Amino acid sequence: MRMSLSGFLAGSFLVLCGICRADTIGITFTSSLLAGPPGSALTFNGTLSNLTASTVFLNSAGINLAGAFTPGDQDTSPFFINAPLSLTGNGATPAIDLFTIDIPSPFTTGSYAGTFTVLGGADANAQDTSGSANFTVQAGGAPVPEPGAGSLFIAASVVLFAFRLVRGRKGRPLARSR
Repeated sequence: MRMSLSGFLAGSFLVLCGICRADTIGITFTSSLLAGPPGSALTFNGTLSNLTASTVFLNSAGINLAGAFTPGDQDTSPFFINAPLSLTGNGATPAIDLFTIDIPSPFTTGSYAGTFTVLGGADANAQDTSGSANFTVQAGGAPVPEPGAGSLFIAASVVLFAFRLVRGRKGRPLARSR
């Protein structure tokens, strides 16, 4: 079997592109799908792992989210608060909050795909894509209201009454006999 020079170069190029594009930071979400009603805030958390033997600086983070979400609905400040400045070779973080998505109200019910990206590299100024992970926001459903104070008081009173009734009758007949 004879391979042409152009076939060899094309194959080599594809292999090298795959090697050069490899992520240096692994992002593992605790849950990559979070759901909430309009008006709620969803905080995604997970771990960051250095997949190399060299120190990698974690300089920035970004979110790309489909749908009618605006930049104001996407908050990466948890990443800057919780992530270390760098990860040593083969190091990892514990589970940390990475970013928050606010679901506006009103908002169209549905699933919205997104990508969280960490930028960094060999020094504190590097802005290379170091790692990325996909996530999904499930927007929809009405918020479940909390019970009011009156409802809780009535429920507690019924339970207390039932408890006293059962406890007070131990050892006594249910009806008096004459």
